[in-house]
Amino acid sequence: MATDVSSVKYRFFDMAIADIIRAIRGRSLMGAFTLSMCAIDAMAYIRNPLPKERSRENFKKWVEDWIVPLNGNCRPDVLYALRCGLVHTYGYADAMRKCGVQGFTYVHNQPQDHWHQPVPNSYLLNLESHVAEVTVGAFKFFDDLALLCAQDSALDQEVGGRAGTLNLIHKYEVERPGAGRLLVRHQVVTKRVYADMEPALAPFDKGGRDLLPAMESSIRRIYSQS
Repeated sequence: MATDVSSVKYRFFDMAIADIIRAIRGRSLMGAFTLSMCAIDAMAYIRNPLPKERSRENFKKWVEDWIVPLNGNCRPDVLYALRCGLVHTYGYADAMRKCGVQGFTYVHNQPQDHWHQPVPNSYLLNLESHVAEVTVGAFKFFDDLALLCAQDSALDQEVGGRAGTLNLIHKYEVERPGAGRLLVRHQVVTKRVYADMEPALAPFDKGGRDLLPAMESSIRRIYSQS
């Protein structure tokens, strides 16, 4: 059976992408940065275009294909190094040393400074700009993946298997006395409305060519609401 990539896309947005926005709503801004890096890791794993190169090169490949076209200032090697710092040490990581990163700054509501270098080998990421790039890149990535899978049955089977492991969280519920249920929307979704999972994702329901600035503005409005 062919993989329903559109369904994988919607579940992934509901499970991973929307959680980035939810973190921002909860004022966990560094948490949102970290979750965004994990989302890239997951999408790179789903596609796995460089299976022999492992996670680092697949992460960088995903960024090169889906974020760099949105922002030519983005450096995949630096973003991977920052990812390692956030995920592994919550600070400086050896991957930063290897690609020459000597300083880094995370900010929000400063779009004019996104990917700015205050001094050589020091980088600044602006939260809503970065998250908008990840979400728009993800939206386009899954559409492209659906076309590739339709043309390549072997790839379709591989993607279906990897996507299945990522969506296991949708199949289990935690039930203990006094505990809530940690998930889940495992029912069949017939009408896919992105604003239903998270209002800030409404630009994906409207479509159009200006998704990136629309998403960035949508996220920035959260700051004034919280």
